[in-house]
Amino acid sequence: MHSRTRVPFSQPAFSSPAAWDTAGRRPELGLPQGRRLGPGASQEEPSLESSGAGHPTQEHMAGFTVIAPDQIRRDKITRIAKKELEDLEKWKQQQRSRPIHTKPNKLGGNQSEAEARKKQQCQLLQSKYQQKLKREECIRMQKEVEEAKLQAIKAIQREKSNKLEEKRRLQERQRREAFNDQPPCKSSEFLSSLEPKVPTRSSHQTSHPDTQCTIWKLPALPKDHNLAKSEVLKNTLKEQENQKLHKMKDAQCKKGELLEFKRQWQEEERTKAHQREQRRVNNAFLDRIEGKSQPSGLHQFGGFGNMNCGKGWGI
Repeated sequence: MHSRTRVPFSQPAFSSPAAWDTAGRRPELGLPQGRRLGPGASQEEPSLESSGAGHPTQEHMAGFTVIAPDQIRRDKITRIAKKELEDLEKWKQQQRSRPIHTKPNKLGGNQSEAEARKKQQCQLLQSKYQQKLKREECIRMQKEVEEAKLQAIKAIQREKSNKLEEKRRLQERQRREAFNDQPPCKSSEFLSSLEPKVPTRSSHQTSHPDTQCTIWKLPALPKDHNLAKSEVLKNTLKEQENQKLHKMKDAQCKKGELLEFKRQWQEEERTKAHQREQRRVNNAFLDRIEGKSQPSGLHQFGGFGNMNCGKGWGI
């Protein structure tokens, strides 16, 4: 198994006798010098074994030296390999799946065939109503989602309208502040500033004649004049705005009245049409009932068939 072959260096055939060993063997042939190979002799004749324990035996052949394996090392390797194989078998036994032991159950379920068929029949009968309920549930959920979206849109629009209303109020306030930037004056002071200053008699007598003329010719102060003009302008603008508001209110009232009148007229027309249709259906139903209740022999046997004519009574 663990044999080793060694090929020694071949020397020429004419080596000197000094290179031979004591036994008379040539180193290149490994055979004694005195012995000759006959024509029928084998070339694998074993050589002398070296003495001593623990040394491997050597066999000298022609051109080769065969060394026997070390028995101690071989036994050790064999023992290790055997132990590894045993460990492998133990591991396989441990990893092998164990059998599963389950409690036997009765096959076919806990119900009989008749009960199972009855249950299946009930489910088949109820499947239509279940599908209807499921459809209604889907429609309801869809309506809820649409309603939520609509409410969200309404909230957004409401917020926008509130913002616009607030903006309009702010603009109105700013416009009023712009018109009312000047401080208001009292009515008495305003009227007194507009009236001409007439001097008294005592003042006429004491004062010089030129001063009276100057008093009558003094015009009103420019500040008072500007205040009067601004007041008149503001009053005019307010009156115009009030007129516009009254006109818009009247137009809205008229429009609302027209819409209300139109709605009432449509409601009355709808009611009349419904009454006519109901009357027609009732008349048709009564005619059909009268036709069924009237006997068919009146026209066949005579007498009652020609009551309106004179021939029926023999006249």
